[in-house]
Amino acid sequence: MSEVVRKEFVVYGMSCMGCVRGVTGAVNKIAGVAAVDVSLEDSCATVEYDPSAVDDARIVKAIEGAGFEASPR
Repeated sequence: MSEVVRKEFVVYGMSCMGCVRGVTGAVNKIAGVAAVDVSLEDSCATVEYDPSAVDDARIVKAIEGAGFEASPR
């Protein structure tokens, strides 16, 4: 990975630690993602990623694929 950026995404609909694991797993599968930290309390996912390999839309799509709504903060 070259440049790594850190960005927060608001995640709507999480209600338990199972939700957190689902979002974490979905985002971790994306090539170019270096790290993800999902907070149930704050309803957000903090993602560190290489913007030359993945964009915000791909991260949102992965979260939506896990069953939640999301948007960049």
